[in-house]
Amino acid sequence: MTSLVQVTVENHEFYLDRILEIENLSFSVPWSLNGFLQELENPVSQLWALLSGKVVLGYFCFWAVREEMQLLDLAVHPIYRGRGHGSDLLKRMIDLALSRGLSRIWLEVRASGSSARRLYEKFGFAESGRRKNYYTDPAEDAIVMSLELSKATDIDKRNA
Repeated sequence: MTSLVQVTVENHEFYLDRILEIENLSFSVPWSLNGFLQELENPVSQLWALLSGKVVLGYFCFWAVREEMQLLDLAVHPIYRGRGHGSDLLKRMIDLALSRGLSRIWLEVRASGSSARRLYEKFGFAESGRRKNYYTDPAEDAIVMSLELSKATDIDKRNA
């Protein structure tokens, strides 16, 4: 059984070391501790952790601005990948967006990130464009993807 917990300025001390470990194992140019702390101070940003007991399996961070969400960061610890936790995180993020009446979710993913793209496509995200050389180390294009949330209910039923 997993649970989703919002990471805040008040409770971040327990979560951020574990989130940073996942971040560093997951990305070639990981966010710093300061980057996460800045997001916790940003009024449009939210950071959520997926837990099994006291173990942080993964997390996501997003901005909610007006009627849209921008996914900034999502990762599952490498030892817990392949067990449906990425889908669980994405489903819970979509549920949060729907509960707030948001209309669309945007994200960027590395062009080479085929497994991440497949996960997003499974939930109905579609390619909306490209950002040339968006990523560094190595330089790579980003695929911009979006999900219209009015379509998410049908996708959600297929992924239940």
